[in-house]
Amino acid sequence: MNSLPAKIQDLTPKLAKLCLDIEKFGKLKSGEDFASKTMLVGVSGGIDSTALLIIATLLARKSGGRVFCAHIDHNLRKESAGDRAFVEELCTELGVPVKSLKADVAGYAAERSIGLEEAGRIIRYDFFKQCLKKFDADFLLLAHHIGDLSEDVVMRLIRGTGWPALAGMDAYDPKRKLLRPLLSTDKDSLEDFLRSIGCPWREDESNTCDDYTRNRIRNHIMPLLYNENPNLGAGLIRLKNQAELDEAFWDEQVAEAIKHVQEVEDGILLPCSILNKYHSALRLRIYKKILDDLGPGHTLFDSIILLDQGFLARKSGSTFQFPGKKVVKVNKAGLLFKVN
Repeated sequence: MNSLPAKIQDLTPKLAKLCLDIEKFGKLKSGEDFASKTMLVGVSGGIDSTALLIIATLLARKSGGRVFCAHIDHNLRKESAGDRAFVEELCTELGVPVKSLKADVAGYAAERSIGLEEAGRIIRYDFFKQCLKKFDADFLLLAHHIGDLSEDVVMRLIRGTGWPALAGMDAYDPKRKLLRPLLSTDKDSLEDFLRSIGCPWREDESNTCDDYTRNRIRNHIMPLLYNENPNLGAGLIRLKNQAELDEAFWDEQVAEAIKHVQEVEDGILLPCSILNKYHSALRLRIYKKILDDLGPGHTLFDSIILLDQGFLARKSGSTFQFPGKKVVKVNKAGLLFKVN
């Protein structure tokens, strides 16, 4: 591995601007000077995460922050041991402490009768959570870029996801301390960054395999979409920005409406006198907020629509079941939410 740049000033103006643009985007989305904090970077060894680790390290040296690395060996490819060795060598070169995990993703998936993709995701985020605590990190940095956002939008469209979640993954999730500072950066720029500083990366040949939904979308659907509109990524960034504005507005409206919820002996009552004043768009979001606050269990949009139809019909005694043993009953006073 070639000697890596020690500071941003060692980079060409083009590469330095890339780093500073990424810092600016991360600041905008998180509302904080994240590079001056303690950052945990999830690194697989591929182009995106390798570039992110180096850029985060350079930004931390400029701003007084600290960087740690988390690497997961999913144990699904014979090359995975080499990935781990590469990441650990890179961290040594950068002076970044690293925590690695060798996981039995296939065994985890088989035990729980879930897919490998879902099993890998669960294991990754659980490990990241452990590492955040271990290193007392302020941010978890992941290397999703504008191409990943584009794929995510298409996947959500295929699943029938509603607005504003249809606009794709968030750049910042404060609950998980998760920041995606590359979400407005394209993959070609990251590859150019690594080539320019002479840093290698690892290739995952499984990315060309069509066994996984995301790979099929990446390898077949996305090229067609970008052929129709080469600026698709920039358009989706604008869509995401609009979605965030809409979500912020609706969050304020829901928070105000929730103040009228009444805690009663057998649950939470949402009075008819309040619901009658609201547009269905707001009612649906109020239902979802209350159901989410009652505990785990993913609520499908179609189920919330049926609940609203039940409210409008005023059929007292009607009961609606939701995941997580949540129940909503229609009565003369309104909607009664509870967990059985």
